[in-house]
Amino acid sequence: MAERYKKHVIIGNSAAGLSAIKAIRKTGDTGSIVLISAESCNAYSPVLTTYYISGQIGKSNLFFVDDSFYKLFDVHRVFGHKAIGIDSLEREVLLDNRTRITYDNLLIATGGSAKPLDCVDQNALEFVSTLRTIKDADKIKKAGEMAREMVFLGAGLVSLQSIKALLGKGIEMTVVVGSNQVLSQQMDSDSAYILQEKLESAGVNILFGRGVEKVVRNKNRACVFTSYGERLPADMVVVGKGVSPNTELVNGTGIKVNKGILVDNRMQTSLENVFAAGDVAEGENEITGQMEVIATWFNACAQGEVAGLNMAGCSVIRRGQFRENVTTILGLEITSLGLSSPEEGKHNVFHYKDRKNDIYRKFLIEDSHVVGALLLGKGNDAGVIRHCIANRIDITPWREEIAKTPLDFGKIMYGHGIN
Repeated sequence: MAERYKKHVIIGNSAAGLSAIKAIRKTGDTGSIVLISAESCNAYSPVLTTYYISGQIGKSNLFFVDDSFYKLFDVHRVFGHKAIGIDSLEREVLLDNRTRITYDNLLIATGGSAKPLDCVDQNALEFVSTLRTIKDADKIKKAGEMAREMVFLGAGLVSLQSIKALLGKGIEMTVVVGSNQVLSQQMDSDSAYILQEKLESAGVNILFGRGVEKVVRNKNRACVFTSYGERLPADMVVVGKGVSPNTELVNGTGIKVNKGILVDNRMQTSLENVFAAGDVAEGENEITGQMEVIATWFNACAQGEVAGLNMAGCSVIRRGQFRENVTTILGLEITSLGLSSPEEGKHNVFHYKDRKNDIYRKFLIEDSHVVGALLLGKGNDAGVIRHCIANRIDITPWREEIAKTPLDFGKIMYGHGIN
């Protein structure tokens, strides 16, 4: 039975925080909910910022809830003030305006911040941007309207989705990559080469195996110096070097932190009645058994829901937590599920390639179970594969055909007596 009198405080107004709010209210819990956000606006989706940059959607379409959401779920908003500390003894959250907010249950859903570039001259900062917030998107969008040349640092999803948004605007685009392939966290070298060819065919220049020495101002532009001695002029430099969990808030609280805030499968931290979820939380990867920050929208929503249910007094655990990404770049649908690299002697690997139609399928099998999949251009069975990974479905009957033939959900359910 939910405890109806408790005060729930949530720090973070995005996927995890909002999922927790809905979960708390779903239980019938009528306790007060206070939502703290450093930004002054309603919740928006960072995933959609590249669509805003491209002009496919307007700024208002970035917001996935409006005032009615907070009213419906009876949420008291404290927006425009950053949480700067937690007093765990007094059970209080300290804000940057010296306000203290008491809590019975606390959820830390502060997300992550884009990793900055530490070799940028101060006077060049106006020509450099990450892409994490609406403010970042505004900066890149404005630059894209007048830019002749842009440089992208890193070949992860942020850089490639930004490039996709800006293609067709007559901008000369160069990508500087430290590794030897694009999307090194999601793809293997064979599949990455398919995407690389598409990017280069679209006029994108990719420089592999290079670091960035410095970024300086040159009149009213920036100039990027690479470790190969190249000088790359740019009207805007987009930094896509990954994300760091926003854990600073818990410094000195006794809450255990590794890369992210460590949580159990109930999303509880090492302190009683303090939970964490989303891109700031580090939980167990169900496939590897290792603690990991899984910074995806789906995971943030799922973790937030589990945290909210436990805050409301229900005992619920998070199941099926592993890496998963689905995106489309230059018309190529890319799905990555579970493990991306096989471990020698432990995993069998099954491939299927159809270069003519840009189809690539790769599966990692451990014993009789799928533990990883990479799908390019033929991912209509991605949901089925995810189900197989999460529920450790025996795929022995489809073991030899799994790569070249999309899995059939009906056969799998029938074969396991699931109605």
